[in-house]
Order: sequence, then C-alpha cells, then structure tokens
Amino acid sequence: MTIVEQQTIDERLAWVERQYWIDKDVALEAAQSWLAELGTEDRGAVNRRLRVQVASIMTRRGDPRQGAAEVQHILRWAERNGELTLQSRCHDVLGSIFELVGDRALSLEHAVATNDLLDESEVPLMRAAARLTLADALGSGGSFEEARRRYNEALRLVIDDPETSIRYQILNNLAYTEYLAGNHDEAMAAVESLISLSTLHGRPIGMYARETIARVYLTAGRLEDAAATLIAALEAKPVDYHPDSIAAAQVTLAETYRRLGRLDLAQAVIDQCSQLTTEHSLVRWATEAMREQAEIHAEREDFRAAFEAYRGYHAQSIALGASENEARGRILEAMFQTAESRRESEHYREMAERDPLTELHNRRFVDEHLGMLLSLLREGGAPVGIAMLDVDHFKRINDTLSHEVGDKVLRALGRILTDAVEPVPGAIAARLGGEEFLLILPGLDATAVNALSEEVRQAVAGHDWSPIAPGLRVTASLGVAHAPDDSDTSSSLLRAADVRMYVAKRDGRNRVVHAGD
Repeated sequence: MTIVEQQTIDERLAWVERQYWIDKDVALEAAQSWLAELGTEDRGAVNRRLRVQVASIMTRRGDPRQGAAEVQHILRWAERNGELTLQSRCHDVLGSIFELVGDRALSLEHAVATNDLLDESEVPLMRAAARLTLADALGSGGSFEEARRRYNEALRLVIDDPETSIRYQILNNLAYTEYLAGNHDEAMAAVESLISLSTLHGRPIGMYARETIARVYLTAGRLEDAAATLIAALEAKPVDYHPDSIAAAQVTLAETYRRLGRLDLAQAVIDQCSQLTTEHSLVRWATEAMREQAEIHAEREDFRAAFEAYRGYHAQSIALGASENEARGRILEAMFQTAESRRESEHYREMAERDPLTELHNRRFVDEHLGMLLSLLREGGAPVGIAMLDVDHFKRINDTLSHEVGDKVLRALGRILTDAVEPVPGAIAARLGGEEFLLILPGLDATAVNALSEEVRQAVAGHDWSPIAPGLRVTASLGVAHAPDDSDTSSSLLRAADVRMYVAKRDGRNRVVHAGD
C-alpha cells in the first residue's frame, strides 16, 4: 500500500475504487487491507464504500445472496445519513446483481437510481460506470436505442482513459446489445473498435469479449475468423478465464465448427462443455450445450437423437427458468431477512431507550445523547441548555389519590413536555425516574432556555387536571443549566440543574431557578 500512504482519505478511496477497473484482485486486496487497518473504527461512508467494493467483486465470484444483503444494509444506512454517493454505489451493485439473475425490472430500477443519485462533479470514470450499468439494464429489457445512447455517453466520458478496462467493457456490451437487436453493421463496428483499442494499447481482450466478437463474426458469415478468435481465447487464458466464460466460448465454438461442417470437432467441444457445466453446475450453459447438441445430431441426420436432445433442451430451459427464479427468490429473501433483522434491532434499541409509562426517552438515552451534544459543543458546536423538572408534592398524589392517578399524572405531564419541546429542532423530553424529568434544548442561548422553562412551568400549572381527579392541581419546580456557561460535561451540567431544582423546591416550589437567580 506504499502507493497511497501519503494520500488523503478521499484520494486513497478514489484510488481503491479506480482499481476495480484496472485489476479486480488489486482492488479487492486494497479494500480488504484498508478495512483491516480500520478495524472496529467507524469512518462512516469510507468503511461502507470499501465494503460495497468487496461485495461487488465477491458477488461475481460466488453466491450473490450475501453480497446483496450486505449492500442493501449499507444502502439503508446511506439513506438515513444522506450519503448520496454511497447510495449510488449501492444501487450500482444491486442493479448488477439483479441483471445477473435475470430480474430486468429490479435491475433497471437500481440502474436508474445509480445515475439519479450521482453528482455531476463525480469523476468521469464513476459516471461512465453508472451509465454502463443503465445501458446494460436497458439493453436487457429490449430498449436498444436508449441502451446505445447510454453506452455512447459512457464511452465519451472515458475516451482519454487508457489505463482502465472500462472502455473495453463498454464496447463489448455495446456490440452484444447490437447483436441482440439484429443490428449487424453496428455490432461489427463496435467489435472493430474493440479490437483496434486492444491493438493500440497492447491490452489483451478477455474471454467474454472474444465470445462476443465470435458471435458477431458468425452473424457476418466469417466462420473461420470466429473459430480462430475462440481457439486463441481458450489457449491464451485471459484474466476472466473461469468456468462460466469458458463454457460460453465452448458453446459458440461448437456452433462455429458445426456450421463449418466439422462435426467431429463440434461434438468434441460440446462433450468438454457438458463435462464442465456438470462439474460447476452451470445451468445456463448446460442448457445452451443441449441445444447445440441437438443441432449437431440433426446435421448428422440422426433425427431420433436430435429429438431426444431437443426434449432435454426443453427440460433444461424450464430448469433454467426455475433456477433463475430461485436465485432471485434467495437474494430477495436474504435482503428481506437483513432488513427485518435491522428493524428488530432498531425496535429493541428504541424500547431500551424509552420509558414505558410516559413513552419519553429514559436516563440511558439522556446519558448517550447529552454526552454526544456536549462533545460537539467542545468541538465548536451549538450551545446546549437543560431543564430538570420535579413534580411538586407527587408523593401526596400517590398516597391520597392512588398510584393509578399518579401514573395518569405522569403520562399527561409527558405529553405537555413533548408539546413544549416540539418547536425546538433536536430538543427532547426525558423521564429520569420517579417524578423527575429532563428537557434537553440544543441550539438555544441561556435567555431562550430560561424563557422556555418558564413556559413549561406555566403549562403544567395551567393544565386542566380535573379529568384525572376532581379538584386535582399539579405544579412543578425546574432547575436550569446551560453549556458552556455552567459546564461542558454531562455530570457537572446535570448537577447544576439538579441543585437549582432543589433550590426552587426549597424556596416555595412552582418556580424556575437558573444561573441569574
């Protein structure tokens, strides 16, 4: 990692994300190493962008369920925290995952969000990647004109970026989309651009791209060129040489040999492909191999064998559809379970920080929240005021009218306090225990805190308590403290408010005491 030791965090993150389009092994190692450095330290969007990159790479190399659930969880965090760039990265990965398992609607939905959330100030490479994701989704859905426009936009963004592989992928996907659309001249033009780019920069073309080139050659009747392209690819073993790409090339090579009349070679390649797809459970390519096997039998005029192979192909096609549906179901289930688990966790956390009687925040929440606000204050943030409130003669209410009446008084008081703090952004009302309550009022100066506390006192004293018990009268005593004037630590600030609240009680109750008194 010596390359990036002297870089800022933003520069280092940009470097790591760029490696995705240069060498995915380097990108994976860089992201994992940085995450290991951070350990349990939460650096907000930085950790999560690294985890998204890891999930994106690992999804292509294994079961996408875990990656989908991880990215979905990160997306929810990004939405809560307004991290638009991270949201865009998450949607990009989710779009690719659903493209992979054949859910075109969800793939397009995520691809659109990827682009909508991306700021125009983002580096050209990432904007091109977003356009590429959208173009792929549009092409898969049959919107070929719209797909072509997005591919060309993506290509223009990285036209002067010879270091990354994204231009090759854009041209490859464009060529394949034109091939699917039946636009043979446009497909050939994209293929020729891809080959010229490879020759110009001395960069080898990958397996998937060579299979696309061979497909376009087949359509143009250039059978020998198609065969030579695929044979060279299988011998060269480029960077994306793995079972899926090998099987794709083998199916196309078998078709090429068959159309050249070299049936023995076609059969040998299909036999190899069938063995490979069985070993690695490649249902899609097993299905395509079965279709090509039927064509070879028909070319040999063994029509019974061709019929049986077509029956097998039909059965495999049904199995492929079921497999894709199952894969989509597993991914959605994993995402749902992750979301449910998070909601449960948040629900129980909320319960742990609420007083069950009044539904106000409790002492545990106060300790965390007030500490956080004061920490921000010490770093130059807004001032914080607090008002501690105690119900006057509450024991008398419990003893003479019953604990049930006392509970009703506390619940009603909770509503009064909630209404009182509502106009103040970020303010909360909490029950500390028994008949003691606390208001936390960030962003107000001491005068405003004192005035609001007096309004609360008047609201309590002026409230109609008779529906709870005829003739009932309730008042409260309040002690006010302000940070940084009184203190900038939780314990000292609470102690100041507590002392002033007891001064209010000593001096006759139903009053507010603050530093100016």
